[in-house]
Amino acid sequence: MNVSREEQSPRPSRRALVVGVTVPLLAGAGLLVMLGCGSARESAVRPVATAPIPAEASLDAEGHPEGIHRYRKWSDKIGQGGQPEGEVAFRNLAALGYTTIVSVDGARPDVENASKYGLRYVHVPVGYDGVPKDAQERIVKACETSEGPVFVHCHHGRHRGPAAAMIARIAFDGISNAQAVADLEESGCAADYKGLYRDVLAAVPPTKAALAQVPANLPSYVSPGDIAAQMASVDVTWDRVGKVKDAGWVTTASMPDVDPPHEVRILWEKLREMGRLDETRAKGGEFSALLTKSEEAGRALEDSIRKGDKEAATKAWGAVKQSCTACHDRWRNN
Repeated sequence: MNVSREEQSPRPSRRALVVGVTVPLLAGAGLLVMLGCGSARESAVRPVATAPIPAEASLDAEGHPEGIHRYRKWSDKIGQGGQPEGEVAFRNLAALGYTTIVSVDGARPDVENASKYGLRYVHVPVGYDGVPKDAQERIVKACETSEGPVFVHCHHGRHRGPAAAMIARIAFDGISNAQAVADLEESGCAADYKGLYRDVLAAVPPTKAALAQVPANLPSYVSPGDIAAQMASVDVTWDRVGKVKDAGWVTTASMPDVDPPHEVRILWEKLREMGRLDETRAKGGEFSALLTKSEEAGRALEDSIRKGDKEAATKAWGAVKQSCTACHDRWRNN
């Protein structure tokens, strides 16, 4: 099945961003000012397409552009979905009129295939615990300096990607924070990711001064750090989970900001993201297996806490600790 560019391609927006405020475009006597799709003073370099771009995008059985799960076009400026899979996905994004792709996933973007179709990649990796202010500014900057519509994605297209897309929409589409939260929920983002909802609800368009500090040519890949750096982050969350265990798997007055099941979810999400690092894959199957075992035990721990089964929660916590200890003994402590 095919969809024509005329039907599906995001058309240039008729509104533009000026320091977080949307204003009508000015057009006349051949003049077209489009601040929301690239600055005349500062613009990013877009790759030159080396492969032909079709006039139509091919669709899968679900009606999404082939190679892109959970595709959603929110406006003439912003679209979202899962990680593009294979060359066909990038060919379809180009056919739909996108010129920039923003990934907030931790994995290395497929810059090579994107470049074939003239698509600029910007990498702004974020965690499941929220979208920091500096990341919000880079996301908005990537959109501001784009020649055309922007496609935002994470891995599955459910949580981090939609949150980033909502932050861009607040700045460029002029939607309210309440509407952004509603659309984030509609995208399938689980309520358990409280940090994502919190930051979308509190998001405000960056000021002109803040955006001026962000370079136009943002990197196409940002290393999430080596395993040691990732493990340090996991250790911080693990310590908080340990305090929750000591408190009987409930929120206490001494730790009002710690929601037990949410804290555990962030733990196993971090373990899963670590499993997708290039360095992790290079260590071989044994290391990956232990990491997966820790993640699965973390999932069981979260489930037990939500069910109120403290005995099962303590048992699952022990399983996480056991697999982590085995991993440390084999790799970190030697």
